[in-house]
Amino acid sequence: MPPHPAVLLSTPRLRRLPWLVATLVLASAATLTWRLTGQEAVTTVVTRPQVEAPWPAPSLAGTEPDGQVHQAGGQLLLGPQLLHRFDYWLTTYGERPLDAIEADVRHDMAKDLNAEALAQAMSLWKAYVAFKAELARLPALPSGTLEAASLAQQVQAVRAVRARHFTAAQVQALFATGDADDDLALARLRIQQDTTLTAAERTRRLTEVQSRLTPAQREAEAAPLLHQTVRDAVEAARARGADAAEVLAIRTRLVGPEAAARLAALDDAEAAWQTRVQRYHHLLQHDPQEAAAHKAAQFSETEQLRLAAYEP
Repeated sequence: MPPHPAVLLSTPRLRRLPWLVATLVLASAATLTWRLTGQEAVTTVVTRPQVEAPWPAPSLAGTEPDGQVHQAGGQLLLGPQLLHRFDYWLTTYGERPLDAIEADVRHDMAKDLNAEALAQAMSLWKAYVAFKAELARLPALPSGTLEAASLAQQVQAVRAVRARHFTAAQVQALFATGDADDDLALARLRIQQDTTLTAAERTRRLTEVQSRLTPAQREAEAAPLLHQTVRDAVEAARARGADAAEVLAIRTRLVGPEAAARLAALDDAEAAWQTRVQRYHHLLQHDPQEAAAHKAAQFSETEQLRLAAYEP
C-alpha cells in the first residue's frame, strides 16, 4: 500500500524541514554510495566459483521472482522491473554456473513471453551480464565515500560503460528511474558540501530541490519515514501495555487497514517462529540428539538456514 502522505507533515512543516532535508541528504547519499561501491551483483558475476546445483537454486526455495515481465503486441515491454527479474536470478551465482542461470532465466520468462519477446529478453540478459562484468573492472571507490565530486565521476564512468552495452532507448527505459535518483542524490550532496553557502542558503537550495521531486520520488522517500513513524508508535504503545487490538488500530490509522492486517499477520508469524525456536533450544540444551531429529523433521531446508542464526 502506498505510504500515507500525511505522515510527512505530522509536525509543523517549517520546524520539521531542516531535519527532514538532512535525513534525505544522508539517505540518498548512502544509497548512491551503495549503488556504486557495494553492488554484489556487479562484482560477484565474475568472482564466485561455479558449482552445479539443482534447479531452482536452494537459496530461492520459498521465494517468488522479483520484477514483472510483460509484452504488448508481441514485443517485450522494457522497464526497471525486467532488471529486477535478472538480478533475482543472478543472486544464485555460486550455486549455479552462469550458463545454468541463463537457462533458468529463459525457463522462467518463457512462462510469460512469446518467442519473439523471449528472444528480446534474452538478448538484454546477455547485454546486462556483460555490462555488469565490465563494471566489475572499474576502479572501486573506497567504501563509504560520500564526496560529491568522486561519486559524480563514478556515476559518469558507470554510464559510459552502460552506453557500450545498451542503446539510448534501452537506457532510457531500463535505467532512467535509477539515474534520476542518482542525480537527485548528487544535487543534494553538492549543496550540502558547498562551503560557500550559508546555512540559510543551503536550506533554501535543498528545499528547491525537494520541490522538484516527482510523485514517485516523494513516495519512495516517504516510505522509510513512515516505517519509522509506525514502528515508534507501536513500540511506545506496547511499552505502556497496549494489546493487539490497540496496535492494529494505530497501524490502521497510519497506513490503512490492508497494510495493518499484513503487519498483524507478520507479528503472528514471528511469534509462532519464536515459539518453535524456543522449543528447539529447549531440546538442544537437554537432548542434542533429539534436537537434531526435531530440527530435521520440523524445519524446512530454508528454515534450517534461518535457524542457524539463532543457535548458540
